[in-house]
Amino acid sequence: MLKRLIVIGLSALILGGCAIGTTSLQVTHDPLERIEPKKQGTIQVRPFVDKRKENHEYIGNKRNGFGMVLGHIGLEEGVKLEKLLTGYFAESLREAGYTVVFQETTSGAKQDDAKFDAVVEGEIVEFWLDLYMKVWHNIEVKTRALQPTTQSLLWENTVKADQSNILWIGATGEFEKVIKESVTKALNQAARDFSSDQFHQAIKGKTP
Repeated sequence: MLKRLIVIGLSALILGGCAIGTTSLQVTHDPLERIEPKKQGTIQVRPFVDKRKENHEYIGNKRNGFGMVLGHIGLEEGVKLEKLLTGYFAESLREAGYTVVFQETTSGAKQDDAKFDAVVEGEIVEFWLDLYMKVWHNIEVKTRALQPTTQSLLWENTVKADQSNILWIGATGEFEKVIKESVTKALNQAARDFSSDQFHQAIKGKTP
């Protein structure tokens, strides 16, 4: 009991100051696992949508040694979570073997839907970092594949991943490390799902 009180006391001293305000993080991932053999096809990717219940301005909380929320975790200035994860999940599609084309955002340009095997869209359900004696991060993203012309549902899936590490001094690098590990897990899982026969047969209009 005494040891725990000492640890909490030290954490309070260490984290008390740095927990105030917002800390901006760089969200990255490690190289994805190699997938062979590659699938073939062309996928249009729509911008993902942020459906988190938390304040979309932040991606996590900072607490002092007693668990009180004193500050927040955010992305670097100018970086949007929706755009970031749209690009990262597109990397998972590429690793599975698909050619990726991002949806045009200009109203004047109309793309030829017939050249795509499917349209992939996503909802960010969870992307949140928290800490109390250790730091952990959770990610949950729902993805769907739609028929390009009719927009009918071809396939849907949910990717979940999490990671936790011991919190030493509450440094920015500790937060970025746990997020990187969590995001890498999620993207590797997404790549395996996109490379599955189930996904490929669904977008090619074949029955398993």
